[in-house]
Amino acid sequence: MRQALRPLARLAALLGAIALVGCSIQPGAGPSPEAFRPLTAQDTAGKGSSPFLWGVSTAGFQWEGHEELSQWARWDLAGKTEERRKNAADGLNRYAEDLDLTRGMGCNTFRTSIEWARVEPKKGEFDPEAIAHYRQLLKALRERGLTPIVTFMHFSYPAWLDAEGGWENPAASDAYARFVDRITREYGDLVDWYLTFNEPTVFVAGGYVSGQCPPGKKNDLIAAGKVLKHLVSAHNKAYDVVHRNDPVAKVAFNQYSASWRLLPNRVQGGSGDDFLDGVLGNADSLPKLDYMAIDYYTRLKLLPFELPQPWQWPVHPQGFYDSLAFYHRLTGKPVLVAENGYANEDGKPRPDGWTREAYLTAHVEQLQRAVKDGIPVLGYVHWSITDNYEWGSYRPRFGLFSVDCRNEDQRRVPTQAASVYRQIIAAGGVTRAIAKGITYPSSYTPLVRP
Repeated sequence: MRQALRPLARLAALLGAIALVGCSIQPGAGPSPEAFRPLTAQDTAGKGSSPFLWGVSTAGFQWEGHEELSQWARWDLAGKTEERRKNAADGLNRYAEDLDLTRGMGCNTFRTSIEWARVEPKKGEFDPEAIAHYRQLLKALRERGLTPIVTFMHFSYPAWLDAEGGWENPAASDAYARFVDRITREYGDLVDWYLTFNEPTVFVAGGYVSGQCPPGKKNDLIAAGKVLKHLVSAHNKAYDVVHRNDPVAKVAFNQYSASWRLLPNRVQGGSGDDFLDGVLGNADSLPKLDYMAIDYYTRLKLLPFELPQPWQWPVHPQGFYDSLAFYHRLTGKPVLVAENGYANEDGKPRPDGWTREAYLTAHVEQLQRAVKDGIPVLGYVHWSITDNYEWGSYRPRFGLFSVDCRNEDQRRVPTQAASVYRQIIAAGGVTRAIAKGITYPSSYTPLVRP
């Protein structure tokens, strides 16, 4: 196979599934509950230089609403989604309420994206009202003692970029770098943590392999390869821009965590993921990565391949531990959990017996186990603070606070998991007392037992 086509073959093997999450290792007995201790500043890189980051995550397009200038908004307006987004969870107007709820759980971190299309609705023209809004949001975070983690591009970008060929055009990386430059100059006094791209491999898969997301190209591996290359270039440019404007800032991207060991291309070396390998570079170059961020939800089957709805995703906490270990070992960087969460369908109980609070505690247990085993974990950022628009539908409900986004009232209603998360944060992890109040499916044996 020609060298130029090899990454595309890897992409097809990897991304026909969009994501293959978890690992093939089966749970063992695990450590005793006595081995766990509260997660403190001593568990972060720097040994006491910063607190463990307990937080929640969301994204501008899914949470804010009120924007019709991105490529995703145009896709939605064209009738290519199951249901219209409209105002999403109205985070644009109700952010203060959601930040208060976040702080009320004891969180010290809040992750969201700055919507490129809102800030730069026309090429080269930045909207002063949008810039002022995000400054107000970031100041509100700081005033509440919440550390902002800012994502520059969480799947959505300005529709005008598509008129120039989108991410298939190498010039997209320059446009993106200019946006990053403006954002970091505007908000460098408020933000220290950045993510360049949310799940870039999933972005490529949805838009150029499955065709379920804009621009809706199906099995176009040539285009997918170009986009992947240009995203790597954009990440590297953004890394340099951020550090030029703010030398002490921390920059990464968040990877959709997958079981690369199940893929035949793993024998070729690297991570099995072309974006990550592009960022890591080679032995003669330093990776443009200050930490490693991962998103972990589930484990999916490769053979036969299954891609169920989010509320059908199998729960496999062991894979979370394996992912933390794998990505730290691969990159040599401390790991941030940028997303981890549980979905049900429109708030209905799941047939598998898992609840959101059981999912939460089962995964935090594995995080505690990882820290005990010496894996430097920077923090845990749960997806998501509220139910929101899940890329075409409101049916998947991920929120710690339930919101009926189809209803104009959009009242925030705490789930039981919000209370459990508050207890976990206060204790620095899952304790026997917390475990006593959790009902797990009969098929699962928790690490921490009452």
